[in-house]
Amino acid sequence: MNDFLYDFCSIGISFETDRFRLLYFAVTTFVFLMCTVFCREYMNGAHSKARFYTFWALTYGAVCGVLFSGDFFTLFMFFEIMSVTSSFWVLHEENEESDYAGRLYLRISIACGLVMLFGIVILYHVFGTLGFSEIRLIMEQGHGFDEAPLKAAAFMMFVGFGAKAGVFLLHIWLPKAHTAAPAPASAVLSGILTKTGIIGIILTSSVLGLISDESWGRFLLITGVCTMFTGAFLAIFSINLKRTLACSSVSQIGFIVTGIACMVLSGGTFEYSGTLLHMLNHSGIKLILFLIAGGVLKKTGSLDLNAVRGYGKNKPWLMIPFAVGALSISGVPGFSGYVSKTLIHESIEMLPHSTLTEAANIIFTVTGGMTLCYMLKLFVCLFIEDGRAKHAKPLNVLSTTVVTLSALPVFLAGVLPKEFAKIPKQAQISEYVSVMKSTEGFAEVAEMSWFSWLTMKGGLISISIGIVLYFLVVRLLLIRKKAGKRVYINALPFWFDLEKYVYRPVFLVILPFICALFFRILDKSTDFIAYFFKTNVFSAVRKKRKDKVGKNGITYVLGTVLDFFTRNKYHDEKKSFTERLAVVAAQTGEMARNLERSLSLSMLMFSVGLLITLIIMLIKIS
Repeated sequence: MNDFLYDFCSIGISFETDRFRLLYFAVTTFVFLMCTVFCREYMNGAHSKARFYTFWALTYGAVCGVLFSGDFFTLFMFFEIMSVTSSFWVLHEENEESDYAGRLYLRISIACGLVMLFGIVILYHVFGTLGFSEIRLIMEQGHGFDEAPLKAAAFMMFVGFGAKAGVFLLHIWLPKAHTAAPAPASAVLSGILTKTGIIGIILTSSVLGLISDESWGRFLLITGVCTMFTGAFLAIFSINLKRTLACSSVSQIGFIVTGIACMVLSGGTFEYSGTLLHMLNHSGIKLILFLIAGGVLKKTGSLDLNAVRGYGKNKPWLMIPFAVGALSISGVPGFSGYVSKTLIHESIEMLPHSTLTEAANIIFTVTGGMTLCYMLKLFVCLFIEDGRAKHAKPLNVLSTTVVTLSALPVFLAGVLPKEFAKIPKQAQISEYVSVMKSTEGFAEVAEMSWFSWLTMKGGLISISIGIVLYFLVVRLLLIRKKAGKRVYINALPFWFDLEKYVYRPVFLVILPFICALFFRILDKSTDFIAYFFKTNVFSAVRKKRKDKVGKNGITYVLGTVLDFFTRNKYHDEKKSFTERLAVVAAQTGEMARNLERSLSLSMLMFSVGLLITLIIMLIKIS
């Protein structure tokens, strides 16, 4: 077995573990377990359950492979397996929406996975190994590597991992896929699979020595800020329950990436603690919220806010867990999200003052308010307002118990902030990223005065912004009277869809047109060159083609022999074999010339590629 692992694909696969990985393995197992039990009611009466559970188990195994990978090749292999197996969740319903979302999810995963593979190839060329510990050791020895290939590889790796995490510009699959997948699958997609992308970004930053690299940190900070604001903005306007939660996932990933950026730029304990704790928070919170959304869909048959309005009335065992998740993700003091968001906010304020960090601080505070705004919108719609859905049946005892148990860790983390803040030290996150020389700062994090005015000030400002946004935007602009009833509307213009109106036209129309035009010109150029040589260079030896089919030596001899034996050489009603074979020869020659012309472009591209390869080899040898 060890020989097989060592020789696999001539590179080998390796595994390693530490406390951080074991912590997230425990979180992954808990989320999968809760969702599996919830599936008992949710999947009751559903089609193709055997297929769903098969890919459910395969995805769990792939996630474990990602968590315990010891090198970038092993990580890439299990990462791609995870992408393929989880795509069957998105495709499960087999309707137009799931088909569209599943295809988009696969396209993004495969395309960005190939980009990540190119980055891995560059790393292997630079270091001669892909092992995390080996690369760290080489970087620590300081062999003076050129930064250009390392930065290029890091960016390519970020594209692959960032697509799975759902960062800005690569997030287009996430709202559609989360909405189309069954609710338990959406909980795992949001709570766990996005974190594998986050872990990949952390690994890339730490293993390649990019911690303390200012340009890399600024890139991550800009990406994180854009991601958090975009997701929150889309969530406010959404009138689909699961789509709102999916857009919220995009926003919360932005908060986490911002925390990673602070880790890179500053590298203090606040940054590490805030990033890890918000990862844990988001996994637990989205488990609660997506399971409740699944229960709403199961009992009402809809996710439209106007159709599910009032479902949670007189259902305290749903209202309390939803409130715990909503208030936590909004960063309200006394709940777990307040702890992690406060640490990330403190990390931003500790960065050197610049236009970028000031903008990041403002956007962070405003986006926190936007989070409360859309969560308040969902809570009021489900549990305060009246609607026909309030008469729908509640979830059964088992599913309600699962939702309650899922909310319990999030609730305890909020009421015990000092204990919750000790987790990063116990998980040895500093050792995982291999940059901190001391862990003394973790004591400062654990002993913070969480409910002092100075600590709560930023969170209270965000809460105030959120309440104002809810009444000014949601109640005044996003609710309209129709047929005597007040209904939620999506006020975004139809063209406000990055995937449909930007990416699809670019990649399916504009780029194919440009490439086709380029290669058509190239193809015609080869035909012109061939024609020029035929009509000019070889004109002295080339005979003009006659209208009558000519006889060459082979067809003449063979035809004469056949005519002699068949006795029809001078038959008036039939052509002789000599002439018939000459026609066949002429037609074959014409077909050969057509084939030659059609293959001209292929041969030219092959030659160009071979020439480039030889040039690169010569440069490397020299």
